[in-house]
Amino acid sequence: MAFLQGGSGGYELFLSRCRDLSVASVAAGWALMVFAISEDGWRYALLLLVVLPPIAAYLAIRGKREIHTGKAVAGFLIALASIPLSLWLATLESA
Repeated sequence: MAFLQGGSGGYELFLSRCRDLSVASVAAGWALMVFAISEDGWRYALLLLVVLPPIAAYLAIRGKREIHTGKAVAGFLIALASIPLSLWLATLESA
């Protein structure tokens, strides 16, 4: 993490990566949802894949635009946790 060592542009790079990964999670979550629906049918746990990634992307984009680290990190963590959480809930729902 170069931004902790005082590297130039490191903080901006960190915010940009949080934004980019959060936006990418929207496409990944929706693709996973389409795949899961075609394989196993509808599960209510898949609603998390519809709701959480866009919220995460919104937070990360706003965090980057307003230079708020907390919003960007919150968006990144929500994006990171939404796919495993929805898969875990889907397995509980199917059992």
